[in-house]
Amino acid sequence: MLRNAVVCSCRRRTPRCPTSSLVIPSRTLTSTPLPADFTLYPDFYSVEEQCILLRAALRKLDSMESSRFRRRRREFLQASSTPVGSRDDPVQALFLPDELYDFQEGHFDGVIKRYREMHVTSWPDDIPELPYLLERLRKVHPNQGTQTHILHLASNGEILPHVDNIEASGTWILGVSLGDERILRLENPSFPNERYEVALPSGSVYMQRDTVRYNYQHSILNKTDGRQRLSIMIRDRKRS
Repeated sequence: MLRNAVVCSCRRRTPRCPTSSLVIPSRTLTSTPLPADFTLYPDFYSVEEQCILLRAALRKLDSMESSRFRRRRREFLQASSTPVGSRDDPVQALFLPDELYDFQEGHFDGVIKRYREMHVTSWPDDIPELPYLLERLRKVHPNQGTQTHILHLASNGEILPHVDNIEASGTWILGVSLGDERILRLENPSFPNERYEVALPSGSVYMQRDTVRYNYQHSILNKTDGRQRLSIMIRDRKRS
């Protein structure tokens, strides 16, 4: 069952939409609703479910790194007296220190800074809870052919403003946020004062469709006290 869907649309805004606690408007726009075609589920996954997804995603990413970084992580865990995931924030505790990951300094197009990423065609088959959690996402997004992508940002990682390449994918993208809460900024290049900022807490799911996907630049902001963040991105394939 879906929890607390917040539909952020200028075509429809009901009093039940608690946008004031979830949406941080820019100074130039304090009362304008968000653009159409944006939906946020702020607490889609519980903490326990977030941990399951994050463990699976980190395992996928870790498996593609060099033996040098895998050895570093293994040695760190053997020397650590605190089991991973046992601190006050069990989701954030699953991340190891930044220096134990092979974060790339910059994406080929210059949009992403300090990151790891990979496309996913299969998930670990030894996590019995995982298929159910992924199936819940399929109840949110359309059922046509999709592609899945994992993006892991370092504590000082960020995604700079960009508009998606319409030649690379279809009309919608869904994002699962795990780890550090960051701000998603949406900016309309044609109208510079039209800017919106949305908090993406860990466990939240958002959907961008059509107009907001291609008419707005979007970015994930850096912050001085940032921590690591991982997102699972699902998008439809471009139709031929």
